Amino acid sequence: MATRVGTVAFFEVVRAKDAQNARMESVDWQSALAELQEKPFEDRMSTCNQDTFIGQAVPSDGRLHLLSGRIGTRELQTVDLDHGYIEDLRLEGNKGTIDTTTACFLDYGNIVGVLQGKPGSPRASALQRWMNSCGMVDEEIALWPVIGHNVWDKLERASAVHSFEFSYRPSPAIPPPEGVGLASFVRLGSSRYPDHRITLKLETPRKGGVGPVARLRGHRQLQGEIQSLMADLGYLEGPTGIERARAQVTLQEEDGNLSDEPLDFIKHHITAKCRVQVSPMDGRPRYEAAVDAIMQVAADRERDLRAAVSA
Repeated sequence: MATRVGTVAFFEVVRAKDAQNARMESVDWQSALAELQEKPFEDRMSTCNQDTFIGQAVPSDGRLHLLSGRIGTRELQTVDLDHGYIEDLRLEGNKGTIDTTTACFLDYGNIVGVLQGKPGSPRASALQRWMNSCGMVDEEIALWPVIGHNVWDKLERASAVHSFEFSYRPSPAIPPPEGVGLASFVRLGSSRYPDHRITLKLETPRKGGVGPVARLRGHRQLQGEIQSLMADLGYLEGPTGIERARAQVTLQEEDGNLSDEPLDFIKHHITAKCRVQVSPMDGRPRYEAAVDAIMQVAADRERDLRAAVSA
């Protein structure tokens, strides 16, 4: 039995262009996946940055799940373990290689659990682009990390956002997403300093320098930038990805008093390490082991997940 260790990360499907009213009505994902089953393969493919992705609805334990893949272009080789010969992998017919990611949609909160098969498999940002390209829902969507302790809610209702510190290590194999604002700085830093740890810190002055109107405008701009950048958290997940993402905000308490509070997006992103066990002897498709792992983690963290999307 082969065993690998992976990380299940949970994301909420939200409206892409309405950060102030991002949460959507519950989607019937089983029906959406059933419709996907009926689409020809051409309608299940999309291309971005010279990479081609394809998605497929797959059954497991009476439910449908999503298997998404990045079609490979690199040459693969095999080794003959009896004689030690290294040979090129030759595939018959019009076939290619693919790196897959398994995604399971839960029955509540428009939550999807994502587990990569390999480091080069589609990440959350690629999955988001593919879902929009293939029209899985009727409006443009985004995948926001499911973050506990009401962090998203606190960011949205903050009366002031004073600072944001973001630290990461670029991944040469996975280019940052296109974007403006903070996303453009991340892309520039990744291309110029691919071997460095990059830290970016923005602060809105509390006193002096600018007037109250400009200061309020700075707070709101930084608030929106953080929401946009954290929505693309998925592309940098993993050991070479984001190391720190913290904001300092001011919140108004129920009694009217103001208090400063730190928000930690990495610490409270609901993820979990898991073991994926695949036995070539049982005849099951390999993706079913990933589905089992995701659903087990979802069951273990159900209380936290429900609390995070019900705020």
